[in-house]
Amino acid sequence: MIYLRPLKSYDIENLFKIKSNPLNFNKKFTNFDTKTVTRESIKAWFYNFINEIDTVRLGICLSNNNILIGCITLGKVDYKNSLCELHINIDNLYQNKGYGKQSLLLLLEYIKNILKIKKVYLNVHKEHINAIHLYKKIGFNLIKELNNNFNTMEINLFNRFNI
Repeated sequence: MIYLRPLKSYDIENLFKIKSNPLNFNKKFTNFDTKTVTRESIKAWFYNFINEIDTVRLGICLSNNNILIGCITLGKVDYKNSLCELHINIDNLYQNKGYGKQSLLLLLEYIKNILKIKKVYLNVHKEHINAIHLYKKIGFNLIKELNNNFNTMEINLFNRFNI
């Protein structure tokens, strides 16, 4: 089991370990460059996102020992048009254990019931078969194929998603 919680300053070291590990970011599926990550850059990133008004960043933690295993982010939150963008990253040591699905379901419940956002979208590499399968299983649908090998997927929480 997992739970989601706001990121705290004591998470900076674990965030550094997750974001600096090249095994957590497949170059084929993401443009994120782990070589540029430093403890100082993570610290600066952390203290900058505190002031963001259109972003919600949460830690994914294991319930049994409270270890931070990843992050899940709502970006470009647009309350007027009732939509937001989703990003998720889980440390490679905890992937393929169902934590991504649990995290997504918890976050989508929060988005629907607390934030009252109707649509959530994400971009996924068209060859990231495991991620696409998970997103489809949860209820995301392909909206468009982008010209950079990524697909945009979307879920309408009030029409298709019953938690």
